[in-house]
Amino acid sequence: MSYQSDPVYWRDIFLDRDGVINENRADHVKSWYEFRFLPGALNAMRLLTERHYRIFVVTNQAAVNRGLLASATLEEIHRRMVATAEAHGAHIAGLRYCPHRDDEACACRKPQPGMLLSLAAERQIDLGHAYFIGDALSDVAAGHAAGCRTILVRTGRGSEQLGHADFLRHRPRHVAANLLDAVHWLHDQAAIAPTQPTYAGGGWPTPARPDLLIPLKTTGTV
Repeated sequence: MSYQSDPVYWRDIFLDRDGVINENRADHVKSWYEFRFLPGALNAMRLLTERHYRIFVVTNQAAVNRGLLASATLEEIHRRMVATAEAHGAHIAGLRYCPHRDDEACACRKPQPGMLLSLAAERQIDLGHAYFIGDALSDVAAGHAAGCRTILVRTGRGSEQLGHADFLRHRPRHVAANLLDAVHWLHDQAAIAPTQPTYAGGGWPTPARPDLLIPLKTTGTV
């Protein structure tokens, strides 16, 4: 399929990383050798690409500022993740990570919406038509704060979030078994009640580039 000549619309979707795309680790993913794609995740992202979604990954990575992970190592993990996804037919259009600890009170660490707002401004994303898929209520809260629709997956920390005291306050639009299940649900919803797409014509979005794989540096408002 040639995206440059394809006139159909595309839509935007944000994905959390750990617990959605790859296995969550209590001691953090500190190298590519510790990075493990969750079953079905690559297939899910391939389907999103084929269905004309622009995929943006937004992830908290406080291990950087805790001194557990060098930013250069994290960026190498992300370059390899993007390349592996491309090799499986899945295109990641952009990525943001927040390196800050919770006590740094930044504007980008989820549940703050800074990473989503930054990407929306740079890539002309209509947040009201975008979805955010995550495995934590902090993902759902960030999505709601940015004006997105949200899906919680049961992988990663997802199942335990269902019993959290804040679940009713940050209720997602849908709860899915995993990323692939969420993608199938999105496809079914589009068939039942298609929404007005965000963008039309004009070719496919710019491919992911190394300059997109950088942290959002925040010193105040985004």
